Order: sequence, then C-alpha cells, then structure tokens
Amino acid sequence: MLILSAYTAFLLLLGYFDFRKKEGLNGFLIANRKASAKQVAFSMIATCVGGTATIGVAGNVMNKGFPAIWWLLSGALGLLILSIFLTKIIYRTGAMTLPEIAQHFISKPARKMSAVVISIAWCAILAAQFSACANIISVFGISFNHALICSALVIILYTALGGQASVIKSDVYQYLLVILAFVGVLIWLLSTQPDSLKQIPIELVNERFTYQDIGYYLLFIGTSYIIDPMLFSRVLSAKDEKTAFIGSIWGAIGIAISGIVIVCVGFGALSLLHHTQIASDQLLTQGLIPQLPPILGVILLLGLLSAIISSADTCLITASSVFAHDIVGTRKVSRHRTMTWIFGGIAFYLAAQGGSILNYLLAANDLFVGGVAIPLFFAMIFKGKINKQLLLFAMLCGGGLGLVSALGSLLDAGGYWDSKQYSIYGIVLSVLLSISAYGLYQMQNKFCQK
Repeated sequence: MLILSAYTAFLLLLGYFDFRKKEGLNGFLIANRKASAKQVAFSMIATCVGGTATIGVAGNVMNKGFPAIWWLLSGALGLLILSIFLTKIIYRTGAMTLPEIAQHFISKPARKMSAVVISIAWCAILAAQFSACANIISVFGISFNHALICSALVIILYTALGGQASVIKSDVYQYLLVILAFVGVLIWLLSTQPDSLKQIPIELVNERFTYQDIGYYLLFIGTSYIIDPMLFSRVLSAKDEKTAFIGSIWGAIGIAISGIVIVCVGFGALSLLHHTQIASDQLLTQGLIPQLPPILGVILLLGLLSAIISSADTCLITASSVFAHDIVGTRKVSRHRTMTWIFGGIAFYLAAQGGSILNYLLAANDLFVGGVAIPLFFAMIFKGKINKQLLLFAMLCGGGLGLVSALGSLLDAGGYWDSKQYSIYGIVLSVLLSISAYGLYQMQNKFCQK
C-alpha cells in the first residue's frame, strides 16, 4: 500500500506542478508544442501499450498462440504509416484536435460529426480502462468498488489539473515502469524456468489465427492507429515537424518490441500453470503473479497499473477536450477542466455497470474507423481536393453501419444484429465513397474549366 500511495502522490504532484504554470489552452491541449522526440515516442507507446496490449494480448496467447502479437503489430504498422505519410501534414495544420483537422480538410460539419463520434467512443474506452485499473488495485486488498472510485478520482484529478503536459510527462515514467516489469519477469523466467521459453512456436499464422484474422486486425486495429485522436495529439504536441516524425517512428518500433516481450511473458506464464484452468484475462494477475517472487510480483502489478493509467488519462483528455473544443467551442481552460470531470464521471458510471475492455475497444473501433478514420485519411491524402458533401455521406454511412455493429456487440443482441459484417460493409462503403468524392471533385473541376 505504501508503494501504491507513493505512485498516486507522484501522479497528483505532476498534475499540480503543471496546473501552477497556468499556460492556457495551448498548454492544456498540446503541451505548448514543446514535447521532445523522446517524449512523443514514449507517450505514443504508453498510450498504445495499455490494458488490452498487456493483460489482453498476454492472455490471448492462450487462445491464439504467438499470433496474438498481431494486435500490437497491426498498431505498429498503422503508426508507421502515420509517421511516414501524415506527421508533416498533421503538424502543419496548427490544429489542436483531430476534429479541427477534419474541418481543415473537409468542412465544419465534418468537424462536428467526428467530434461526436470521438467523444462517445473514447468515453466508452475510458470506462473499460477504469474497470481494468480497479481490477489491478483490488489485488492490493481493496474492494473493487473502492478501487474503482480511487482509480477514477486520481486519473480525473491529475488529468484535469495538468492537462496534456502532465499526461505526456507521466507517460514517459509509466512506460519505463511497464517495460521494466515485463523485462524483469522475462529475465526471471530465463534464469529460473528456461524451459518455459525454449519451445515458443514463432509463427504469424496457425490453425487458430488465419490470414483472414490478420486482415481483420490490419483493417480495424491498424487503420485506427493511422487516424487516431490520441496519436494526433502527440504529433501536435511536438516542438517541430522533425521531432514529430522521429518520435512517431520510434513509437512504432517501441510498440512492436513491446509486443514481442509481452507475448513471450504470456508463453512463460502459460507454461507455469501446468494445465490449471484460468480465464485468459487473468493469466498475468491470477496465473503468473502468484508464481513470482513477491517484489517482482509487486513490480509487475505496478507495471500493469501504469499501462492502464497511461491509456486512461489519454482517453479522458481526448474525449473531454474534443467535446469542449470542437462541440461546445470554448477556449476557457476552466471549462475544459469541467468537461474532464463530467466525462470522467460518465465513464465511472459506465465502468460501475460492468463490461469487457476488449468489447468496448472493438465497439469504439467499429464506430470510429468507418465513420471518421477512413474518410479523413483520404481527405488528407488528397489534400482536401474532394467533394465535401459526398465525403460527409461516407462518414454517415461508415459510422452508421459501425454503430449497428457496435451496439449489437455491446448489447449482446445476438443473431442478425450481432455481426461484425456491418463494420466491414461500413468500411468498404466508406472507402468507395471517399475515393468517389475525389473523382467527383476532379470531374467538377474539369467541367468548370470548360
């Protein structure tokens, strides 16, 4: 409990020190564009290597084997595409949020539409992060309800105080703790249980994870890393274009390396169970930690907690700032802080109702990829030379079909309504309409010239 209290105090102090600087909206949303390449890289990795990428991916080794790594490999590939093709475009807009970029390349209605989607989707993801955080804290002997209240309060308070500056600073330390914990466990496994890692089947596909599954991950997970409000905020926080580019490249490399380490630890944990039955999402917390030396077990718990918090704080500031900046249209930092508390409260309520972090994340991706990511990607690549009305229609169609899929999954509707095919139809339709919007723009231009 002493270590947990010290960890909490550290986060709150970060928020308090940045709060005292009173640096205005630029400081609160994009850290005054002062982030170094190291901070951009670490913050991107910490944001992406959250609860799903640690507890979820390691646990998925039980079901998929080594191909469980595709969750993070897809993300790394998506971020690599963002780094190479979009960082300079993003940075030169001078925007503060992703919806503001949507207005720059599409239209004001596109800004409002994307802001609504992001606010809803990221609030849902935040709820799952709160729940995952409470599950970790409850291991220290605190009831789940009390752990949920404590974790939500700490995350909301230090995020509301310091904004993006505190989030980016804390991400550096949090990811270092995450990777230290997993590398420490890996070293312990190699020194005490070498056989547990000798027989790892290094394969990217198998009978439990086919090429079709890879395509699904690349489509839904990879695309969401190319156009992502959290990653965009990191690019916009960099001190210059070169810093944004270098930080993003190292971020992609770091995510891939983290995936390898996490999957190896998952195999090591699986070998220690000796066929004991356990839920996949408990492989690390209930399966591995009791087998570790006490100090290493505490470090791993803190590492998992850091992974979740580093994603949760970014989700919170993303949802609240997008709502305040792009829907309400306020530039007052006090109102942004108020929105942080409101969205944190909504997410806390949703977390108290229960729900799977993976289901929440996939539902958010269903809604976001077809409704925002695909149309905005083409708008940026085509430099805004698109038919804006048709692209708005693409956003409506892609987002609408994604919403059907997301609700069917979250509400466990079953049957006709519970199908991922709606998301796939939405993405295909969104792609076709976005390309058609470019073609129509070119045709209209030629007609006008005549």
